[in-house]
Amino acid sequence: AWFLLPLLPLAPALAFAAMVVPQVVYETDFDTLSLGPTQPAPGDPGQDGWYKHAGAPPAFGEVQSSIAHGGRALAEHTTVENASGSQTIDVRPLTPVDLAGVTRMTLSVDFYAHTSDTALVNSYRADLSVKGGPHPGFEILGLRLFSGNGAAKDADRVDVQLQMFNGVDNNGPIPLAVGQDLAWDSWHSLTLVADQAADTWVSLTVDGITEDLTGNLLPRSNDSGVWKRGQRMEQLLAQIVPTDWPNGDQSDDDVYWDNLSITVVPEPLSLTLVGSTLLLAALLRRRAAG
Repeated sequence: AWFLLPLLPLAPALAFAAMVVPQVVYETDFDTLSLGPTQPAPGDPGQDGWYKHAGAPPAFGEVQSSIAHGGRALAEHTTVENASGSQTIDVRPLTPVDLAGVTRMTLSVDFYAHTSDTALVNSYRADLSVKGGPHPGFEILGLRLFSGNGAAKDADRVDVQLQMFNGVDNNGPIPLAVGQDLAWDSWHSLTLVADQAADTWVSLTVDGITEDLTGNLLPRSNDSGVWKRGQRMEQLLAQIVPTDWPNGDQSDDDVYWDNLSITVVPEPLSLTLVGSTLLLAALLRRRAAG
């Protein structure tokens, strides 16, 4: 194999090209962002592109340091004075990512959920999701924190919820064992992995415990009666939603997000093409030298 000797210096590069290397789409610990309420688009220049999309006073979102998993965190608040269903929403645009050449997508975040009265039975709901195209609004990746809904929130505590497509005409909840019955007023760490190319959730890890989700179809969005899978990352959306209950229960609710990251992994084919290009170049140099 004497003719391969000139390729030996390229071995590290070829090995690197064959690796599955995550690419960071967005990452922040919020620690360098300016303190204070989020502002309408385009937002406070010191808050890294985060802006207030919705939030009727006295509800609001803010970058604050009172409750954070180190440094600062994004917080969203709502109160009993807010109408049921009126979201507090903060958005952060992303440099668009075409998912046609992507396999794995990972969303990681630390979260802290608070409600003013855990004896109440109204629902607690907070969401974090990656949205995008074919036109803005399609759900790419997303999670929900949920409690109450007719049961006292101290009994329910907080559950992580994920959606899967039923294969026909709607999304529905995935029965989860991980991320359930989580403590209020405590930090929890979550990592969510999906495979865009294979159209399946991969795993959910909460506080170091992982559940395999392979086989659950990724959620779709209804586009004029046609259920479609999102194909492009365009923005991050974080929200909390006030809810009441027929008996009059309604609470002040808060959610805190910290140490947030989104990564994608290109399909192995694109990496193999890089390796093949390097190999071809080396062979051509060998031939020219001969």
